Amino acid sequence: MKDQFASYFEKPEFKRTLASYEEMLSSGDTRYFEATELTDVAEYYAMNGDSQRAEAALDYALRLHPDNLDALIFKARARLINGHLNEALNIAETITDQHDREVLFLKAELALANQQHNIASNILRALLESEGYEAETYTDIIDLLVDNKQTDMANDWLEEALARHPKKKILMESAAYSYAQQERFDEAIELYNQLLDMDAYSTLYWEELGKIHFLREEYDKAIDAFEFSIAINGDSNYYSIYAAANSYFNIGNYESALEYYQRLHKVYPETVDPLFHMGMCCVNGGNDDQAMEYFTQALATVAEGSEEQAQIYSQLSLIFSRKAQHEKAISYVDEALKIIPDNTELIIMKGHELLCQGRHNESTEIFLDALTMNAQHAERSLFLIGVSMLENNYYEVGYHIMRLLKENPAIEDELLYPYLCLCEWVLRESDFRHTLTTSLNISPRKTYEIFNLPLVQGESVDAMIERLNKIEDKIKGSNL
Repeated sequence: MKDQFASYFEKPEFKRTLASYEEMLSSGDTRYFEATELTDVAEYYAMNGDSQRAEAALDYALRLHPDNLDALIFKARARLINGHLNEALNIAETITDQHDREVLFLKAELALANQQHNIASNILRALLESEGYEAETYTDIIDLLVDNKQTDMANDWLEEALARHPKKKILMESAAYSYAQQERFDEAIELYNQLLDMDAYSTLYWEELGKIHFLREEYDKAIDAFEFSIAINGDSNYYSIYAAANSYFNIGNYESALEYYQRLHKVYPETVDPLFHMGMCCVNGGNDDQAMEYFTQALATVAEGSEEQAQIYSQLSLIFSRKAQHEKAISYVDEALKIIPDNTELIIMKGHELLCQGRHNESTEIFLDALTMNAQHAERSLFLIGVSMLENNYYEVGYHIMRLLKENPAIEDELLYPYLCLCEWVLRESDFRHTLTTSLNISPRKTYEIFNLPLVQGESVDAMIERLNKIEDKIKGSNL
């Protein structure tokens, strides 16, 4: 999911800067930009995992503004993140003002990366003393240490800071952030709730609280937090709308998730993620035709040859497979494989489509290719092949595969047991009742889905078996 910077990067003024910069790259000409504009572009690329483009934007900033402090600091940090500590140190040494506050923080960060913890502590201690032990200075130091995974040092500074400035809001924020990063979630939640008692209209606190509940898979609580944030800031709060949509999606409330993704798409129409997820909501809600419309729209906005494009092609392949249009399904999975040729799941998808057409030799060859591509970790591939066998009514083969994978730590029981149940039901295995009991305990939604039954909360195993027997009797009766 996108972080809080995403909302800024969706604003028209930034999009104009980015478009102008990328037009310049395409045309090969040169244009003037302010240093802050180029560092924003670099931040955008960095946030999207494109460190090469981020550094190129910084290099251009330094061509235009060779002594710009922010660009030099950003460049040094970029070199550090990319594993070039010595280059980062050299850049830091070229900065004219070695006593600038941000430069001191950079030097402390570089010392930490160089395992020179005492030097980093001395730099930070001197800065703290020069700024009169202000709570804000403690906060910046603690955040730096947390971001650099120095949790023990951060906790020491935090204890000192809170002793000097008890109940100072800015330090409580820093402590809550630190605890969250350390996965001390109960303490972080307690602090954010205290902060909300001080300021109930802080979207930052609601968002951070929502993030913690999301990480803990407490999606109902996450939704409450994100919806409070949305109520305060409305459609300008990109992160909370997206996070609320994802939370609803994760609990299977695809209708509410779709509403939020649609809301996001309306405000940020050029962003591909909402369109893709709108399609996924429709897929999971059983509306394949509407899903195809959203995926087709998403294809018009996604970058050619990108991983996102491959994901959309694979979803379109699955839709056509469900429509029994297997040749068309193969054509889309082939398009996805052009982008990610070594993806074993896509290869198995193609094998599945061939099997659906009765092209047994071709499908077997492709399945074997998928298994040998990653022979040391072939369990996932074997599981997907087993599912394909079951969907094509080869229950004996599917059951053999599922039994091989039973209790294999590489395959989660929540995935395996519903399919194991189906095999044992169809093949009349004596273990069926026991397996169904386990499956309903660990994966009730998937179990009902596999048997194509509406989920009934709290239904007993005997009641479910009775329903299955009635359905089977109806099928037998209709075939007489």
